[in-house]
Amino acid sequence: MEDKKITPQESMAIITKMIEDSKQRLATPDTRVSVMWATLSIVTAVLVWILCSVTNDSRYNFIWFSIPVIGLPLSFLMGRKSAKKRVRTYVEYVTDGIWRIVGYISIALIAICLIYDLFDYSNIWLAMFYFAFIVVGFAAAATGVVLKEKSYLFGGIFSTVAGLIISVSSLCGIPLLMSWVIPLYIFCFFVMFIVPSFIIRHKLKKTAE
Repeated sequence: MEDKKITPQESMAIITKMIEDSKQRLATPDTRVSVMWATLSIVTAVLVWILCSVTNDSRYNFIWFSIPVIGLPLSFLMGRKSAKKRVRTYVEYVTDGIWRIVGYISIALIAICLIYDLFDYSNIWLAMFYFAFIVVGFAAAATGVVLKEKSYLFGGIFSTVAGLIISVSSLCGIPLLMSWVIPLYIFCFFVMFIVPSFIIRHKLKKTAE
């Protein structure tokens, strides 16, 4: 028997269906891992900002470590629960791969920071801040390209550019004050993940109607 050839129109229809299915799953509560990370990052940033501002004690910056400590187990549990319920699309494999790479880079960067910190280069931890803006922002933009979702693309580009501005400001000796850096961090994570989630849900709701 001869295999049936798929026409370009059929190929586009299949790809579109995969993208729409992936958007549907990203919008459901049990698979919204990215929103969980964003919420955790925002809550942590607000907590650090308040405590450091009120007490003027920089040791409260150690609260940032709660993001991977809490987020990694939650991410694993949410992903495992979701995997048992369904078969993932190719688009989801791509987006999962993007964020898996981000996870590997973050682990490597934490290890690098720990090594440098042992030699009294405590300012090295600013690299994690740059990472959150630039690398995470680029990954969000890449997710937007894969899903054909402009809100992810805009949020990711905005965060990446904000990270570059912060990096250049630091290199130029401009102080990175909490009064503007933390609000910018919160805003970036909000537009990168929270806003796209609401937009996708709204689009899917309109489609269903």
